Amino acid sequence: MYSGTALRRLARMRPLSSERPSGLAVFPPTIILALAAACDSERDTAQTLRSEVRDSAGVTIVENARPALGSRLGWRIGETPAVTIGEEDSDPGEMLFDVRDATRLADGRIVVANAGTSDLRVFAADGAYLETWGGQGHGPGEFSAYTPEAVSRWPGDSIAADNMFARRVEIFDPQGNHSRTMTLADGYHSFLGVLPDGTVLAKPSAVLRGGIFGAAEPLIRRDEDFGLLRPDGALRMSLGAHPGEEWFSSPVSPMAMPHPFGRSTIATIWGDLAVVAPTDRYELRAYESDGTLVKIIRRDHAPRSPMQADLDAELTGRYADLPEARRASLLAETAEMPLVEFFPAFEALQPDPLGYLWAREYRFPGQDRNVWTVFDADGRVQGFVETPPGLDVFEIGEDYILGATADEFDVERVRLRPLDRGR
Repeated sequence: MYSGTALRRLARMRPLSSERPSGLAVFPPTIILALAAACDSERDTAQTLRSEVRDSAGVTIVENARPALGSRLGWRIGETPAVTIGEEDSDPGEMLFDVRDATRLADGRIVVANAGTSDLRVFAADGAYLETWGGQGHGPGEFSAYTPEAVSRWPGDSIAADNMFARRVEIFDPQGNHSRTMTLADGYHSFLGVLPDGTVLAKPSAVLRGGIFGAAEPLIRRDEDFGLLRPDGALRMSLGAHPGEEWFSSPVSPMAMPHPFGRSTIATIWGDLAVVAPTDRYELRAYESDGTLVKIIRRDHAPRSPMQADLDAELTGRYADLPEARRASLLAETAEMPLVEFFPAFEALQPDPLGYLWAREYRFPGQDRNVWTVFDADGRVQGFVETPPGLDVFEIGEDYILGATADEFDVERVRLRPLDRGR
């Protein structure tokens, strides 16, 4: 079996790709120019942003038409980062390894989940290294290898970071003092966020519960039970079973791996709601902290099926830089990998403090653009926003976007870019 870090690295190895929203016909440039000249873009955008809101047994259902390709919000992301962390000639404390997440505190400090060294790195508002919290170990405030995978602000100005392999969340005060450890309920491993009242959104780990092994079929997709936990870690309410990640089990190897084009279910905190959404289609289900389903948000989506050529090119490119013997071995192990039925509709969710929810559309093979559908607080589509290629977005603030990049030498950097909403 691959190690936890190897599995995560495999999942990340698909080249960042540009995306054209699915279901669009592809026209020659001359026709596109003619179409663009034939209509006023603002009027066209207004006409295509169509939403219908209805009530069904107390649940608000929002049905959104698929926005036109030109439905771009006028928000602008700075070309030059305002803050960069992880330069090669910087302080040793600033050097990053296997960054999983980051958050910006109210005073401007940036806290980075540096899983390669099992700690939290803290940086000043200008990116200067300040200190390190935690470290690898089994005691209070310490983390297992390859964690923390998530860091976020906790109610009361505290900071929370997950310790997935120990089923714990370590909570620190703003000065970095460890204040307490929250042990997650049995069966739950991954900390996904916390609601304003301290309720925690969590899910199990397919790897840790062994659910990806022992299957007769090469393509495995087991259900995952997302749950809301009390501040002490006890289960408050299950949000039910949702389809998990699609894995491939090779007939010639005991190892299993996430399918390169696999669908999954992702979840996030959106204001005072917990959102759970299978990536098979645009259907976001929003729950209150007591588990009550209050909103279902949909957006039209035309599914696209992968071709064998897509998978062959993906696997060949993924292993291209490995030694010949290792590359040949991995290609043999994946030779019988089946195609999934459809590509995912989207692959990430990010809320922002102004009440918007951003959904990053799936990046098809060979594409490197990051296009997000933006929903307002009511669940109505507002249009598209494009973030810089290669930026893995961790957090969207009122006037910034925080994320990570890696160069051709795998040097990791955390960058904060200005976000101008034109207000």
